[in-house]
Amino acid sequence: MRDALLAWYPIVWEEMVYWRRRFWLYLAVYTLSPLIFLLTFGFGVGQRLKMLMPGGMSYLEFLVPGVVALAVFNNGVTSVTVRMFYNRLHFKSFEAYRLAPISNFAVWLGYTISGMFRGLLAGCIVLGLVLLAVPGFRPAPAVLLGLAAVAFFCGAFGVLLGLCLRSFDDQTVISEFIIVPMTFLCGTLIPLERLPGALQHLVWLLPLTPATQVVRAAFTGSFPWMEAGLTGAWTGLFFVIGMWQLSRRED
Repeated sequence: MRDALLAWYPIVWEEMVYWRRRFWLYLAVYTLSPLIFLLTFGFGVGQRLKMLMPGGMSYLEFLVPGVVALAVFNNGVTSVTVRMFYNRLHFKSFEAYRLAPISNFAVWLGYTISGMFRGLLAGCIVLGLVLLAVPGFRPAPAVLLGLAAVAFFCGAFGVLLGLCLRSFDDQTVISEFIIVPMTFLCGTLIPLERLPGALQHLVWLLPLTPATQVVRAAFTGSFPWMEAGLTGAWTGLFFVIGMWQLSRRED
């Protein structure tokens, strides 16, 4: 029984060993893009956008939770998607887990937790940079719980995308039509209230929108029930489709 409950652990262990060997590279990757966003938008353009922000906050105050959420999303989703793609179609190591006496749920959970760890680590690194660079900025302790929940959601999303990839061209399609639009339209860099009228409602069909609001609320110590419910619903949907993909396809 204990072995069945921990059947996902070897997958996480493999991913952590792979990550450890490239620690400094991943540290640079996790840091660079969020730092550029903070420097260019927060400390640059953001100085002129104070009156455009909801509630009279500065753009930097608005940007920080968004950049942290973006770091969790981009690294949590992309890392597990790319790893699953290469393990399935290039290295063929994914077949070892399919042939092993473990359930599809253990495979799904192992890769999801791997993506969760990477996304959570990226978010914590960016949060640490913010604490050093922005004097007086002190998020609520609940932010770590919010980041963990969103990181698990991102891991589940990454597993689904990784199972759907069939070629290198599919990676480009996912990046251009899924990752990039959500990066800029889901309330991470621009307030939802400042989007064009119809788009304000359409962006709620994108999974990152409620997840971003969960992170924002966690920074203040509040709990957004609706957004948390939507994020949980998206995670459940990713789980159902991911399990269906695992059960129907032999890679």
